[in-house]
This record gives sequence, structure tokens and C-alpha cells, in this order.
Amino acid sequence: MIADYFWKIIFTAVVIVGFFYWKDWMNHNKEYERHMSELVELLDHSKGAEPNNDYEAASRIYRSIYLLRKMEENRVEKFSIDTVFKEFQEQSNNTRGVNNLIRDAFRENYKKAKEYGLFEDEDAMSSLMDGTSTLIIKGPWIGEKLEVGYYISPDINDTISFHLANRLLLPQTVKLAMQFADITIDVKERADRLKRAEVLDVGACDSIIQQYNTLRELATRNN
Repeated sequence: MIADYFWKIIFTAVVIVGFFYWKDWMNHNKEYERHMSELVELLDHSKGAEPNNDYEAASRIYRSIYLLRKMEENRVEKFSIDTVFKEFQEQSNNTRGVNNLIRDAFRENYKKAKEYGLFEDEDAMSSLMDGTSTLIIKGPWIGEKLEVGYYISPDINDTISFHLANRLLLPQTVKLAMQFADITIDVKERADRLKRAEVLDVGACDSIIQQYNTLRELATRNN
């Protein structure tokens, strides 16, 4: 008789614990899906949905970094940017080429956000949640303002200034310095990728490649 009660108590306890575990798992999944839906909306580059000014582009970057962090916290399985964007593709209006470029940009931006200590600071997270800039918390640029710079500067080509695949988290001083950078091999290769994804038009890409080749030729002559 006592043994029967004992096993009933054990069974009831297991059921209760299982229920609360299941409920917690469901809540995490709901939060994850809610953040995914907003991320899809923020990173939408279909016609009429893309950012139309620098403030909006930067704000979308900051908010998206915040959402990715919350998704990492609510992810039951192992979190990775690649996994997120594989799921993202199923809901997105963007082409696969555009999403691959955005994925690569956010892989770098998320890494930088961690390096800058943003996820370890409540005020920094609050700013990201609001879609606004914050101060860098740790590393060589500690205390410096965080900015959203460019892979390809508007001084080189201004047709993709607001595209999120062309935006990069940077310390303020680094962003200012990069505005005057020449066309490097990285810029040339990124321009080619943007062209293949139909983000950058053929003429603009050819112009960047021509400028790159001219600069390299002049450098060779000077040497």
C-alpha cells in the first residue's frame, strides 16, 4: 500500500516537472519565432520595404543585433547565424543571393557586437533594443561611440549606401577613417558579389573594378 502511494507521488512529480519543462520550452520557442518574424520584417529588401535613409538603415542594424541576441538566449538547440538565416530564408521576401549577403554581414556584425561587449551591458542592450547607437564596452575602442559604417563607402559608390548587406558595425573613428580609404581587393570582391546578387548594377561594379585596376597599375608604376 505504501509502495503504491510512493510510486503515485513519483509519477505525479515527474508529470508536473515535465509539464513545466514543456511549458518553458514552448515559451522559448514562441519568443524565438516572434523575434524571427520581426527580423524578417527589418531585413526585408523587397521593393518598397528597404531602408530609405541612413538613420533607418542604422536603426535596423542595431535592432536586428538585439533580436539575434535574444534569439540566441531562447534557442533550445545550438545557435548560429547560419542556422538562423537558413530558417529566415523560408519566410523572407528577399532573393537567396541578397539573403546570403545579409547573412555574411550579420555574421561579422554579431561577432563584433560580442567583441565590443555589448551583450554584457544592460545599457548597451537597451540602446540596441531601441535601435540606437551605444558606447563600446570593452576592447581597444572602449568608451568610443558605436557607428554603422560601410563595406563600400558612399565616396566610392552611393547607390548601395542604405543596403544592410553593405553595412558594418565600427567604432566612430574607424568609420571616419574608412570614408577616405581607396578601393582595396576586398572592396572589389564585395562589389562583384553585390553585382551577382543584383544589389549593385553592372555599370557601378565595372566602374569600381576599373578604378581598382587603375590604382593597382599606378602603384606598380610608382614602384
